[in-house]
Amino acid sequence: MEGQEKGVTAVDRALTIIESFRDRELSLSLQELAARTGLHKATIIRLIASLERFGYMVKTAPGTYALGSAFLRYGSIYQSSLQLSDHVVPVLRDLVQRTGETSAFYVRDGDMRICLYKVESTAALRSNQREGDRRPLLPGGTGKVLLAFSEDGGPELDDIRSNYFVHNKGERHPEISSIAVPIFATGNLLAGAMSMSGPITHFTAKAVQKFKPALMDAAARLTQQLGGDPSPFLERLENKTAA
Repeated sequence: MEGQEKGVTAVDRALTIIESFRDRELSLSLQELAARTGLHKATIIRLIASLERFGYMVKTAPGTYALGSAFLRYGSIYQSSLQLSDHVVPVLRDLVQRTGETSAFYVRDGDMRICLYKVESTAALRSNQREGDRRPLLPGGTGKVLLAFSEDGGPELDDIRSNYFVHNKGERHPEISSIAVPIFATGNLLAGAMSMSGPITHFTAKAVQKFKPALMDAAARLTQQLGGDPSPFLERLENKTAA
């Protein structure tokens, strides 16, 4: 029928509207959505009506829209289906207790990374991140790790593949630094990346050398729990001890 959205085209356009929202943007105007999607306002309004009915979007003011509660519901379902929380969260808690810095676990979603689990530092100064945060792979230490141990990781990431470790010195935010390692599951498939992060003043070269063994030990334990091979981490811990 003329004027109606059909099949895959309608789905693609609806997803384009959803993908228009960027990190920490609470709402977007119809004008902003039109500029970002390249769609006519009339088309956007029709698609948003469907998205609203299913809880994917909500009108916050005349001509202004936000993502709806359906994403929180499906986010919980996604976490439950992975059955990772029973393994990951205790390791993150232990890491925070040992180091005092915020710890998190990220997974890759295309060219984005998602903070799946996070345990915050109790320090007054700490990095600002939330479970469910979705950010580009780069810049950032966890993104480099996720990319390095994926099929599309290039030779510029060889050092990370060799060391199983990366130190991000304020690449994403000039005042925030982090260290990160890969985590593997059964079949030695990449399960995600685990990080510690905080103010850049907390991650001096001396501090990183202190934090690194704790993070590598946590990576070995979590990888083993998920059915992966912990030996790369254990070997690097032994070499550090021998040195």
